[in-house]
Amino acid sequence: MLSFLVFADGAAASLITGQEQGFAMDSFKALMVPETRGLITWKIRGLGFDMLLSGQVPGELGRALHESELMAERDYIDLWAAHPGGRSILDAVEKGLELPFNALEASREVLSRFGNMSSATVMFVLERMMQQSRSGQRGCAMSFGPGLTAETMRFHVV
Repeated sequence: MLSFLVFADGAAASLITGQEQGFAMDSFKALMVPETRGLITWKIRGLGFDMLLSGQVPGELGRALHESELMAERDYIDLWAAHPGGRSILDAVEKGLELPFNALEASREVLSRFGNMSSATVMFVLERMMQQSRSGQRGCAMSFGPGLTAETMRFHVV
């Protein structure tokens, strides 16, 4: 908790319950983008973590998403919760998956209001979606990290 206070990042938690309310988790899948190991790296140094984020990340991410099975499934997904690592990341997700205008509205709103809060940011997006979603809608949440990887969670609204 102290690190969140010092660096002004967001903090988030989720409550997992057997009661039928909120979002129900359906499946998880990791997408690893070949030949991109050095595009996002974290190294522990004497003064903390050093992060390298290459400018090639958005392009490679968009290409990989376009070639992924999510392309074939995208018409069956109503809600898209993409980690807003920056405007160029959201643009790459939108373009790569050929999403309709405003599909990433919740992600863009969280980015605009709070910025990139690292891992907690997608939880803020899901919280915003939970307030506006309707029972029966299907969704996909995704975050991106070193390697270059995309971690996805499919869910539905209860």
